[in-house]
Amino acid sequence: MAGPDPAPLRRRFVTRVDVEDAHRAGAAVTLGPTDVITHEAAQRAADLGVPVTRPERPQPPAATTSGLRPLVADPVVPAPAPAAAAAGAAPGEASAARRHARLRAAVREAVVAELGSQPPGLEAAIDAVLARHRG
Repeated sequence: MAGPDPAPLRRRFVTRVDVEDAHRAGAAVTLGPTDVITHEAAQRAADLGVPVTRPERPQPPAATTSGLRPLVADPVVPAPAPAAAAAGAAPGEASAARRHARLRAAVREAVVAELGSQPPGLEAAIDAVLARHRG
């Protein structure tokens, strides 16, 4: 009988602040196999010339230890574009709307990557969290 499954790899989220810290230190950002870099962090790394490296991602197992394949997730349905961007808002408002849409997409992608599927109520939960943190 085989021993227990090894502990799952922890996921780390690399943000713009991490990239700026690496820039100040003159270092590269090295991502682990399960790490996620936000869109904003990737863009900031490109702007600052900070190299971002990632080893090849391991392939998921074809079957679990029970011999059953994992469930296939429902496809992720992107949220509609914010109304401000669609309605031809002023340039500053459109830019903020694009940032909001990118953040929303990054959060959705990270949650789905972590859980393996899109949970019911994900869009409403993202809306609630983003509404609380708008400033």
